[in-house]
Amino acid sequence: MFRPNRLKKMLQTGSQPIGCWIFFSGGDSLELLSMCGFDAFIFDHEHIATDMRVLVEQLRAAQATDVTCIVRVASHDPVYIKRVLDMGVEGLLVPTVESADEARAIVAATRYRPHGGNRGVGYPECRAANWGLTELEYVANYRENLLIGAIVETRRGFENLKEIAAVEGIDIVFLGPGDLMADIVDDFAALTKLGTYDHPEFKRLMTEAEAIVRSTPNCWLGGVSRTVAGGRELFAKGYDFVTPAADGWLMTDAARSIITAMRG
Repeated sequence: MFRPNRLKKMLQTGSQPIGCWIFFSGGDSLELLSMCGFDAFIFDHEHIATDMRVLVEQLRAAQATDVTCIVRVASHDPVYIKRVLDMGVEGLLVPTVESADEARAIVAATRYRPHGGNRGVGYPECRAANWGLTELEYVANYRENLLIGAIVETRRGFENLKEIAAVEGIDIVFLGPGDLMADIVDDFAALTKLGTYDHPEFKRLMTEAEAIVRSTPNCWLGGVSRTVAGGRELFAKGYDFVTPAADGWLMTDAARSIITAMRG
């Protein structure tokens, strides 16, 4: 639905918003989580089984509150990006961005032709513009309200990060430690527990990348952690937006904690 992007306003004021990844397809758990105080949800369309109809129902559940709804799309496909935006999401995260040209193409997929893009005109009838009821307000304000993010997660992407982060229209860069580590090591046996990577090249690339994004005007730095301690550490290092939770992680951690305590 058409409304101001609360997450973007929080980032503009340095409020350190907290996000939660959504991997489940149901609406009930999402509705519950939306009442718990998260500032944003990132719906994963890269790794889970879902579709546009499920997304619309999830947005209806989440947007009963003021939580901001972002989708990590499956690829750079401009058709998929267009459809997700027309459903009324408030932001995008696009995986595996490796060059400034790719970043520019992503931004173009989010914008209409008068604004230098190639997005198809659907606002007279799409949910993003309240099914056309706010079509004039939508086209006047959509660029300011959308949060467009690039996930940089390969050696090549890290090498080109300075140019990617500087692309006009890229609002936030998320660093992807898991895929970066997989791109560095020779085999998966060398991967350590998620979030505890200990590898000199990995550490160097992450440190350099963090500094690059933090020093880039008009670009925020986003990160992922599996723990509260890790999330707080990211904020302390200058990250602007951190996601220390996911619906599946919350259920798994709580279930294991209860079982361990009961059997202890």
